[in-house]
Amino acid sequence: MGWRFASIQDREAITGLVVDAAEHASLRLTPPELASSPLQFRRVDGTSRFRPHASTLFSSEVLLAAEDRLLARAAATAGPVVSLETVERIARKPDARGRVLGEDQAAALAAIAVSGRVVDVLVGPAGAGKTTAMNGLRRAWEKEHGTGSVIGLAPSAVAAQVLADDLGIATENTAKWWQNHIMYGATFTAGQLLIIDEASLAGTISLDRLTHEAEKTGAKVLLVGDWGQLQSPGAGGSFAMLVHARDDAPELTDLHRFTNEWEKTTSLQLRHGRADAIDTLIEHGRITGGDEEAMIDAAYTAWRADLAAGRASILVTETQATVTELNARARADRIIDGTVNPTRELALHDGTAVSEGDLVITRENDRRLRNGRTWVRNGSRWIVTEVREDGSVSIRPAGRRFGGGIVLPADYVADHLELGYAITAPRA
Repeated sequence: MGWRFASIQDREAITGLVVDAAEHASLRLTPPELASSPLQFRRVDGTSRFRPHASTLFSSEVLLAAEDRLLARAAATAGPVVSLETVERIARKPDARGRVLGEDQAAALAAIAVSGRVVDVLVGPAGAGKTTAMNGLRRAWEKEHGTGSVIGLAPSAVAAQVLADDLGIATENTAKWWQNHIMYGATFTAGQLLIIDEASLAGTISLDRLTHEAEKTGAKVLLVGDWGQLQSPGAGGSFAMLVHARDDAPELTDLHRFTNEWEKTTSLQLRHGRADAIDTLIEHGRITGGDEEAMIDAAYTAWRADLAAGRASILVTETQATVTELNARARADRIIDGTVNPTRELALHDGTAVSEGDLVITRENDRRLRNGRTWVRNGSRWIVTEVREDGSVSIRPAGRRFGGGIVLPADYVADHLELGYAITAPRA
């Protein structure tokens, strides 16, 4: 999009060359059409109406080889283990918060601890208690392999921090760990358990690299996630592949997050793509229908009502264009009600502006910008406390009234700061 051409024809010609080169370098997975469709069954561009538009799948030899290696490591049983006796003893004891593992959690913990698989999986739908199960596994693993023998990784810095807070272990995001490995030789140790949370969001190449290092050093990797949730923005799908390649994948089945029994059932029906779940949600008033503009307005109005009532609420939408539109609307309303001070404002890269009192989201990790243990992560939300004349801004973590303040320099503000009132689903 950054390039300009003399004519539309030039742009289309160059685009065609790029597409041809990409196809030539790729493996086509969708079989070609063996017969031509009659004219009345073809689109304007000549493609058959019997095939979904733009649905041809491609891969690469590099990616398929990485998948083969992941499958081989998942089948290998030379990894470290924990005795069943230790697992059962830990499963009976409550954790620091007084929680005792459920039957499905205890069974999953035992299956993972004694399997010996170099690469193992833990599947759990939303609200199934994956964190509680991981905490039990951490206690059992450290009992036999020592304090610090469990470490965590996640595809994003925010998810890594959540994992650290939940389990009390050292964590990092996958890209940063790999950078440390290349630059400083950081690696795993024999007997270590590496938990990769939100594993469905991790790319195939990243998982291949990490599991290779773990196999080489005698460590074990546990991938935690759900094949029914968001997938990697890059070339991914490996978590689902590893789960479906075996018929005994440890899975949590009892949902704890929901208040009503019908909510649990409907959540699982949606996960498996059963359309009658939609009817149940409509019956209970959980779905509102209408044209796009009316629904965006309804969502915004409900979000404002939540905030006014003192509730925590997230405004989630599908496209970045709608996010920008809703952010501008929310900021205007907050200026009117006096929450945001528009006396001094700075322009942001998406055409919006920011002032003191605005809720913002940082879009790039920068460990140089920190206050103690708090540093600027991609996806973290902040409140602007001061807008400075040089284009920099002071921020503090959203949800905190005091402390954790950081100054974002002008170049970061210009390139990597956005308003944080509305967000897309992957960012949420």
